[in-house]
Amino acid sequence: MTSNKFEKLQSVIGYKFNDIEILFIALTHKSFAAESGIKCYNERMEFLGDSILSAIIAEALYIKYCNKNEGMLSQLKSRIVSRANLSVWAKQIRLGDYVFLGKCENTKETRERKNLLCDIFEAIIGAIYLDGGFTNAKKFVLGFLNNKKNILVKDYKSRLQEIIQLIHKKLPEYQIVKELGPDHKKQFEVVVYIDNKFAAKGFGNSKKEAHQSAAKKALKNINKDLLLLKYKIILQKNKRG
Repeated sequence: MTSNKFEKLQSVIGYKFNDIEILFIALTHKSFAAESGIKCYNERMEFLGDSILSAIIAEALYIKYCNKNEGMLSQLKSRIVSRANLSVWAKQIRLGDYVFLGKCENTKETRERKNLLCDIFEAIIGAIYLDGGFTNAKKFVLGFLNNKKNILVKDYKSRLQEIIQLIHKKLPEYQIVKELGPDHKKQFEVVVYIDNKFAAKGFGNSKKEAHQSAAKKALKNINKDLLLLKYKIILQKNKRG
């Protein structure tokens, strides 16, 4: 990356580094480090950025939503720090264009991959924190958060529970079938069963997020079945009429 690109990225993120080496490490993927014989790459900085981001979002939500309970704040936070959301923020500033990748990884598809974009975004937060402290890292994150007009949280799990209790007189059952990734970046795979039958599978960066994902997919299937049932009832009524 040329010095011009470093300058451009710093202009885009709204922060000028005192130590440009920190920014270089934040943008260095382990595939590039392995090929170049570089010892430092961005995974440790990503780990740090993940924690800093969590603290910033928790504080912002605590201040903004004084009438929300701990459960709702947790759901809001989970949605904001999700890979899906962070990858969108990273795309807004074309962060994938600035990453140092090894030759085998250096493709357009890789640079647009959600996991990579999320990791780089968190590494940038860690880098800003190391170079300029918490206040500058907070300013960077809140620049994205304040532009997010609505943070919608739908409790699919509670909705599914209400419907299943009404139909089957029992609760849905959830089972964690896989845990992937390092401890600081776990991904969970959850299966939900309805009346002892497989209903849907969901994924998330936390158990709560994976449960919500599975419940959301199960609700879609249930809604299809209910619509089909209503359609059949209407047809039967028309035939009788």
